[in-house]
Amino acid sequence: MDKENIQIEIGDKYLRVYGEKKRKKKERETEGDLQYHYSEISYGSFNREYHFLSTVNAKEAKASYENGVLSITIPKSTQGKLNKIEVK
Repeated sequence: MDKENIQIEIGDKYLRVYGEKKRKKKERETEGDLQYHYSEISYGSFNREYHFLSTVNAKEAKASYENGVLSITIPKSTQGKLNKIEVK
């Protein structure tokens, strides 16, 4: 699958990865008096959605695609963290 066929959406508490794979293959061969034509088309779409228990920092998310492996790094958000307050 090519990286151009993959889309990624990320929000505060979810990640969605989706795309479509298309492949066309055609062959022609001649052996003596015999000829044959071979054509194959395969396609399919995928959709995965993940929900996080805590808020993530969507602006700092990064994705890379190498040798057929998609890697997504999403840091946790510091918003919504509890702060301790000293009682005086």
